[in-house]
Amino acid sequence: MTFRNKKHAERFYEALVDCCISVEDKEVMAAVYLLTCHKKIWNKFKDHVDGEDGISPLIFDKFEAHNQTENALVTAAYDILFCTDCINLMDLSDRATIPDEAFLTICHAIGYLRFGFEEGPIEPHIVEYA
Repeated sequence: MTFRNKKHAERFYEALVDCCISVEDKEVMAAVYLLTCHKKIWNKFKDHVDGEDGISPLIFDKFEAHNQTENALVTAAYDILFCTDCINLMDLSDRATIPDEAFLTICHAIGYLRFGFEEGPIEPHIVEYA
């Protein structure tokens, strides 16, 4: 798997263990992947993730983004979990709406949804970006 940095990888793997998330629940895994990208975001969501129930939509309503990156990551996680269409392809092409860091993380999450999380090396691949 590819992560933004070492801390992102640590938060993600810790979340999988702490929240008892199954590798087979790709939507929750992808949402957690997005939400663990930033410590500030994860701190708001980590107590609301449940291996059986996923993440409540109510916590998303309470989240206040401080910048476009946070907004894009949380909106993408919401879209993945609840099959909404908050982000469309034109949004992904707009750098003002979806900054580069969020774009890369969203693309990785979509790839993991499509191909699964169990594929590839066990060791995280750290890519330092934005």
